[in-house]
Amino acid sequence: MEALQHVLPAGLPVSVQVIAATLVLGIIYSLVTADRPFTGFPIISIDGKSPMKSWIEHGKETLEEGLRRVAGPFQVVTGTGPKIVLSNKFADELRNHPHLNFNKAFAKDFAVGYPGFDGMRVGLSDDELIQETVRVKLTQSLGLITEDLVDETTDALHHVFGESEEWTTSLIREDMLEVVARLSSRVFLGKELCRNRRWLDISKSYTVDVFVASALMRAVPAMFRPIAYLLIPQSKKLRQAVRDARDLIEPEVARRKAAVDAARAAGMKPPKIADTIGWMYEVSRGRETDFVAGQLSLTTAAIHTTTETSCSALFDICQYPEVAQQLREEIIQVIGEHGWAKTSIYKLKLMDSFLKEGQRLRPMSYSTMHRYVEKPTKISDGTVLPEGSRIILTTNYMDSTIYSEPEKFDAARFLKMRQQPGQENSWQLVTTSPAHTGFGHGQHACPGRFFASNELKIALCHLLLKYDWRFVPGEGRPAYRTAETHNSVDQASKIQFRRRQPEIDLDILAD
Repeated sequence: MEALQHVLPAGLPVSVQVIAATLVLGIIYSLVTADRPFTGFPIISIDGKSPMKSWIEHGKETLEEGLRRVAGPFQVVTGTGPKIVLSNKFADELRNHPHLNFNKAFAKDFAVGYPGFDGMRVGLSDDELIQETVRVKLTQSLGLITEDLVDETTDALHHVFGESEEWTTSLIREDMLEVVARLSSRVFLGKELCRNRRWLDISKSYTVDVFVASALMRAVPAMFRPIAYLLIPQSKKLRQAVRDARDLIEPEVARRKAAVDAARAAGMKPPKIADTIGWMYEVSRGRETDFVAGQLSLTTAAIHTTTETSCSALFDICQYPEVAQQLREEIIQVIGEHGWAKTSIYKLKLMDSFLKEGQRLRPMSYSTMHRYVEKPTKISDGTVLPEGSRIILTTNYMDSTIYSEPEKFDAARFLKMRQQPGQENSWQLVTTSPAHTGFGHGQHACPGRFFASNELKIALCHLLLKYDWRFVPGEGRPAYRTAETHNSVDQASKIQFRRRQPEIDLDILAD
């Protein structure tokens, strides 16, 4: 403190000197503890900007510049330190590498030790709970939950979009967020809670508040983050959301536990369950489990990504109206003939291709396969990835050797690719590959992608047969928001809809 007093103006009150000294020490501490770029990997910036500003404001262009300028791996500087960028050609080699940790890759980005971040903490620490619940229980139960999804879609669209035959303008991200929150919550929590207004508000806002609060806390020196946490409004909202979620969910968890325990005590089989509360209880196998945080983790992972995809799909429907009619014809043929049978959703192959093409041409991110290097790792080109580094891979959506006319939107692209001998299962929406990493790749590919695919297709069947869609006249396709390498639908995005007479009754077919 005495040393710092020599560089501060004379005559300052002691309290001001203490604050100033603390600020200086905080800055010094942050500089000392900050991650340094790794030697041997060129650092990329563009247009005379700093490396960090290049990444934050022009992430996609920074990746493209690195691929142009450097033959091998390079570095970008993010808000939480450097990341080593590898070519997509290493995707298969690294997808299941034992020295590369998925959860640790994100640990610095989120304040998982603070109250309110409970969902992120469970998601990044109890990988078995979430992975097994989703990958095993949810995926194996897709046939059981179809009727619930159809029922909830019918009710949600009636309340959100209504029955007017006049063109109506929608803030489409907010409207689809409500629909997707209801559909996901119907499966996650059951019919009663999925329509609970407070739970829906939590499920819609929790993810946004987590990301905003984390970003704001990363913007200040590490030693001041506890103070920033107390001052950031989103932190208070997160704490309240967790308290409210516990009030809503914990009584239901207790009721489910009691029913299962009573059945077992009586020597009977526990009641069959078709929602994630029951599945988490099964997966926990008696160990101490935070079921509420688990639900918030599922919410964080599922609702906003599905909302983004559904909004982009509606934009594509507006932009390519001829595709909308082709999709309607497929829906009428498949669902009209088979109803909501277990195999019906699989048979919507044009819709599957349409959704995958939308992911390809306007991906949510141009980087993929985030990993933390736990041990020095040598890859096939001889590069050694340093211990403690974080890596990302580039995507490969515009490779003309894989995709003919890659700049063109072709709704049937992947349908035609699946028709090639031996390729039937290679280009489905849920299939991951180095050429298409919309759901990641390897053992950490999105475990909920099978559920998300079914949810999206059921929703689109209703949205297309029950409504016409168009851009707001004179405005065209809404622009996306970009941050780092991520694209997202702007909250102010508008399109128009009107009720139409469906060719088949999707609601009766669900009975």
